[in-house]
Amino acid sequence: MPEERDIWIRMSAILRSARQIVNAELKPLNLSNSEGDILFHLLSANDGISQETLADRLDIGKAAVSRTVGSLEEKGFIRRRRLPEDSRAYRVTLTPKAQKIGERIDHAYRSVYEIALTGIDESELSRFDRFLGIVHRNLDEWESKK
Repeated sequence: MPEERDIWIRMSAILRSARQIVNAELKPLNLSNSEGDILFHLLSANDGISQETLADRLDIGKAAVSRTVGSLEEKGFIRRRRLPEDSRAYRVTLTPKAQKIGERIDHAYRSVYEIALTGIDESELSRFDRFLGIVHRNLDEWESKK
């Protein structure tokens, strides 16, 4: 049975490799993986997402999200608008420029998935997905008890 340390190291290595692939895919678009992560999340949100929600979903600090959103705004990929219910908060939406490259952004993340699943059959993937779901539920339950 693998040691906890071995699993932790392997998970970290998987995330590092995935980021490297995404970075390579996004480089021709002059986007970092942080910028790509935000655009990737916004592509599935028709009405945009608040910066706070982005920070939560990406598990990064609000200041880091603000800097990255600022960079994307300067590049013309997103718009920020103050939320009417909270003038301190922003809703972030895609511009037509970002929507034009949406397929290329999706492809960057899909590439990681396709590369990672090489040699894995559908039943193995189903078991893995079920396993990840259980791990996610266990961690969420622990977090909610804090």
